[in-house]
Amino acid sequence: MIGVLPYALAVPVALAGAVAALFLHEAAHAAPVLLAGGSAHVSIGSASGRTVRLGPLTVTAGFDGVRKLVAYGYCDREGTRSKRVRAVSIAAGPAVTVLLAASLGLVAFRAGDGPASFCLTAVFYSELFRAVQTVVPRTYSRGAYAGLDSDGKQLLTLLRS
Repeated sequence: MIGVLPYALAVPVALAGAVAALFLHEAAHAAPVLLAGGSAHVSIGSASGRTVRLGPLTVTAGFDGVRKLVAYGYCDREGTRSKRVRAVSIAAGPAVTVLLAASLGLVAFRAGDGPASFCLTAVFYSELFRAVQTVVPRTYSRGAYAGLDSDGKQLLTLLRS
């Protein structure tokens, strides 16, 4: 029984890691726009919830269930008309996700067994899944993103215009 307790405590830590990784993905979308003088609104979990404004950056964190909390993030960017800034902004989210997944993978599979390795491995697989979902050019057919284009498709559309 005592051997199970660390793993039971590791589950919420892994969920928090997945939420933090999602925030990093969305913050990466916002960073180029903010650096170019624009503004951005990052939403995590849901579009309604607690909102904090930090200058040109607005962050909203809402809770519509655990699944949506770890899976739904959106960045609304405004104030820059530069095609280059928009392209870098779109590509930055998946780039951070891929780098995070690669880093977590290297650490998790060298960490051995135990609750810490469990957390790292769980977040690694979450980020690997997110990387594939966002990089592959497609229109989402269901869920919170139904009808929206993936980051990969948005980038291709922008580059073709």
